Amino acid sequence: MRKIHLFLLLMILCSCTERIDVRSRSDYHDYLAVQAILTDQANQPQQIILSRSISFFHDEPEPMVTGASVTVNDVKFSEMADGIYVAPLGYCCLPNEDYHLRIVLPDGEEYTSDARMPEPGFEIEAIDYAWAGGKTMDNDSLWTIGVWGVEKEFDSCYLITHAVNGLYAPYELATVTADLFFNGHDLAGFPIEPLIQTAERQRTYGDCFKYLEEGDVITLEIWTMDMDYETFLMSLKTNGFSVPLFSAQPANATTNIRGEHVLGYFSLCPVVRASVVVDDPFRTYFKRMMPTP
Repeated sequence: MRKIHLFLLLMILCSCTERIDVRSRSDYHDYLAVQAILTDQANQPQQIILSRSISFFHDEPEPMVTGASVTVNDVKFSEMADGIYVAPLGYCCLPNEDYHLRIVLPDGEEYTSDARMPEPGFEIEAIDYAWAGGKTMDNDSLWTIGVWGVEKEFDSCYLITHAVNGLYAPYELATVTADLFFNGHDLAGFPIEPLIQTAERQRTYGDCFKYLEEGDVITLEIWTMDMDYETFLMSLKTNGFSVPLFSAQPANATTNIRGEHVLGYFSLCPVVRASVVVDDPFRTYFKRMMPTP
């Protein structure tokens, strides 16, 4: 394998699984906010979240849109909580298949979108970790996740995130990147994701940022995104978006949803993942790279 040793440019990404907060600088229009990010993971819930925008200058939570009819192709998504519509158990999307989203609100307003599930652009063979500095939770305690695998030759964009003991970091702290640096290459020990485990992050986000100990399980997860969805995310960043999604006014961000006064995106993302168990939290090398005795 050809070894690639380039660090990714980290960019802030909004959550793909949390409620949207849409604030508009104008009180003359409210916008329907659609969060419809579906995957190929049959063992994970597939959900679509609908809410309404609020004034940029108001502090109240965004109103959720209830009583809508939400379907993807012929599959009906049931409203499991206010504004949260969930597919039947075991439902997922398949690579190279086309999907049609249709939303009909109680007042008859209709919104539609079309998307195609891409093939996974990344194949993970294994991951490992290495300690990179800091020994107290009051200071930066940095580990690095290295990945072994293959990045396919066609152009792709990725969301890269991680979990510790099954607890995922919030997606606003994930990486979003194109495959510019490693398109079509084999990867051997590529430092794909930093783990900044500190007391402050642990207090804010929970034990996904705990200080690593022997027996902890680190999971790396890579979502393949189509180029248009990456453009959408970058347009939000250009408009100054913050966390949660759309908390800054994004009325001129791109969208692939047809209808009046609508924000958001319908995207299909295949997901790959791999895990490693921590044996020595402070080893400064990728164990997988060590020669066999």
